[in-house]
Amino acid sequence: MSGNDSSAPAEGGFSHFLDQYRFKIAGDDVLPCAATDRPPIVLETTLASGAEAMVMSAGVASAVMSAGVLNKASLNKNKNKNKNKNKNKGSALQSGSGTGSQASLIPAFELRRLHTSPSPHAFTAARKFTWEQLDIPLPPGPDVTRLETTVMLSLQARDRERSRRKDDIEREATLDVSDFTKPLGIDGISGFDQTEGLFQSILTACEYVGLIYKAKFNRTRPNQVEPRLRLMLPNPAHQAYPSNHSFQCHSIAFAFNAILPEHPATEELSRIARKVAENREWAGLHYPSDTNGGRALAQRFQPYLRDAFMANYLAAQREWI
Repeated sequence: MSGNDSSAPAEGGFSHFLDQYRFKIAGDDVLPCAATDRPPIVLETTLASGAEAMVMSAGVASAVMSAGVLNKASLNKNKNKNKNKNKNKGSALQSGSGTGSQASLIPAFELRRLHTSPSPHAFTAARKFTWEQLDIPLPPGPDVTRLETTVMLSLQARDRERSRRKDDIEREATLDVSDFTKPLGIDGISGFDQTEGLFQSILTACEYVGLIYKAKFNRTRPNQVEPRLRLMLPNPAHQAYPSNHSFQCHSIAFAFNAILPEHPATEELSRIARKVAENREWAGLHYPSDTNGGRALAQRFQPYLRDAFMANYLAAQREWI
């Protein structure tokens, strides 16, 4: 491309180019804005003065701090608790964002692929953001929500079953890759490091994406609607819908099916995903519709997850073929 080509991105980088060509999202598609719909481009900003500047600064700082603390607390709960086991493994755990102990870190490079595109065309690049606008079912209204709490009260009355599930519920509060590697028969066995690393990265990435959807729907927790519900675990600091446990676990089941289509273990991983999600209902933390919403999000998000983690998918696949 010639340096004088008028179609080349202007100096200032790709973000400046996107600013020149505004877009809007319609369903799952990204469309150019009409000229009359395009907001004016502000090349320079001026600082507010006096009390207005103080209010703006305080508001922005508070929002950033709150979001940072919430996301950090939520993301950290999925750190790998098995870092002291599997010492017999002969090779270091590798993922797209690092090797060895770094596998439990946030997969920053893969997450960045969700937000960026190599395409120089603004509207093609904007399509990458449609993963934030996926069409999943809306959470039910007040009448159905009240009906769901009645169902949860009936679960609560089954003391013997709740006691039977108690240990699993407490253990599954912080998801661990061993919940998925054990059913595959590869827990503690060398040679499947890429599969284990992919599962850990999916848990972390889906935690991040799930928080975005939770904030969008802003659904209150069941015991805030029905105070008679007795929780088996404290309420997390974020919203109820969709269930992140359901989203994360079903995403792993779908990912494994993409790596090895129709492998018998996929059915077992799906069963585990349902069990983990339903245990959150028994614990009083989620409505049944939260569980369904998490599975629907996992299904719709799969193409974007596969695109961002393609190298990891292929590396894991080579361990099984």
